[in-house]
Amino acid sequence: MTKLVQPQHDATQRMAGIPPGVPPPSSPPPSAPPPSAPPPSAPPPAPKGKSAGYTLTQQFEGLQDTPTNRTASIKVSRWQSLPLFAGMEESALARFQAAMEPVRFAKTELILKQGEPGEHMFVLESGKVRIVVRDGEQTVVFEKIVEAPAIFGEMALITKEPRTATISAEESSRCLRIGKPAIVELFARHPNTGVFLTRLVGERLMETSGIRKVGKYEVVGRLGSGGVATVFEARHPTLGMPVALKMLSHALVFDETFSEHFDEEARLVASLDHDNIVRVLDIEHAYGTKFIVMEKLSGDLLEALIDNGPPLEWQNTRRILREICAALAYSHAHGLIHRDIKPANVFLLADGKVKLLDFGIATQPGGTSGGKIIGTPYYMSPEQIRNLPVDGRSDLYSLGILAYELIARELPFDADTLEELLGKHIQSPLPDIRELVPTIPEDLAEFIERSCAKRPEDRFQSCLEAATFLKAAAEMPVLNKFAMSALTVTYHTSKRDLVERVLAEASRQIAGTAGIAFFLAHRDAGE
Repeated sequence: MTKLVQPQHDATQRMAGIPPGVPPPSSPPPSAPPPSAPPPSAPPPAPKGKSAGYTLTQQFEGLQDTPTNRTASIKVSRWQSLPLFAGMEESALARFQAAMEPVRFAKTELILKQGEPGEHMFVLESGKVRIVVRDGEQTVVFEKIVEAPAIFGEMALITKEPRTATISAEESSRCLRIGKPAIVELFARHPNTGVFLTRLVGERLMETSGIRKVGKYEVVGRLGSGGVATVFEARHPTLGMPVALKMLSHALVFDETFSEHFDEEARLVASLDHDNIVRVLDIEHAYGTKFIVMEKLSGDLLEALIDNGPPLEWQNTRRILREICAALAYSHAHGLIHRDIKPANVFLLADGKVKLLDFGIATQPGGTSGGKIIGTPYYMSPEQIRNLPVDGRSDLYSLGILAYELIARELPFDADTLEELLGKHIQSPLPDIRELVPTIPEDLAEFIERSCAKRPEDRFQSCLEAATFLKAAAEMPVLNKFAMSALTVTYHTSKRDLVERVLAEASRQIAGTAGIAFFLAHRDAGE
């Protein structure tokens, strides 16, 4: 079964400015001495759990503004027990609370009436409410008493349909109320609060009596979900073709800078046609967000392989990395920097072929995020974190971190705070993967070290160069450290016999020698 589940710590996040306390970049440490030659394959360590936190696709306007008031924290904690708020940052929840209007209802007082229009959502802070759904005017088909904390009336924020239930106070109750205009203003000022609306739309799309459609596409199931990103299976209404719908986080949509360039970037992504890149078929705008319509794939995420899969042989590891490099080289040649390379955005088909996913935050070479940082903290390059112009070498850094995790089954950098994590990407030496996986082939260790260099000029200068490096290693897998020499012999045709005898003798002497691969080619005059 296809699974598209975001991991807890590597959800794409959006942040403003360089975090306080992050020092400037420094030069990377010298490479560790190479180990002895490895066997053809070796099992990596078991997956290591990631820390809790940074779980949602969000934007950060500041990293030091989490509420410290104890009373506010207690209220926030209660809200986090509600499914639609679960996992949201305390700062986002506190802003949500601050934007809501307190209102009290006496016992039996009517709050909402079935059939009437509405534009407010309520959070029940204390007390109880009675929910009644009637069929027509008289017959009660559903009745329930709900205690605080609870949410009701939220559908008014995403549809214009009349209220589907009558709600009254069962006892004296206190609510917080917010309307659609206030929600829009809140999300515009603090986009990370938009996580709530993304989750709400995702839940309602899956309910039997919910909205069930996105534009012309009929939603038939959920392929996977994480923090705020949800991928649905849908069907084209006339062609009957199955597709995947990826809902873009409201945290991104409500950022004007991002939203302005999204449609243009989506058009460029839809023009990509490469064997290792998922096909983007369409874009739909609905429920305050945008949906990317993609081809539906059968297989699993690379993330699932890292978390639960068997060890890979080194040749297979090289192949996966080469195919990602090929996809990136193609996208870079067509003017798109991915900016979000991570295992959750790499799909493995049933036959093992790689499909690169989610160009939702792609940008053109030299692009920045308009004063805000966008990406996934675990995999972001130093220049991406510092909001400097990026090029293909930024994607290579992220790929190097992915390669480290794929082989070691843990990430090179983790931290208790976002500032500390981003600071490690900028200045901390990359932990030597040989200490975790002593049998790693030297070429893979070198690939990781070069890709993860702090300075872009110290990395491979293109994904094509990186892919060529891995290809050469695959053709000479017995070598621990290899060099390549090329010899060109230019001669008059009258000397051909002599040249061929000399080369044949050289080939005979080299043939069968371990650690040497000899390639002989010939071109006739005039070709």
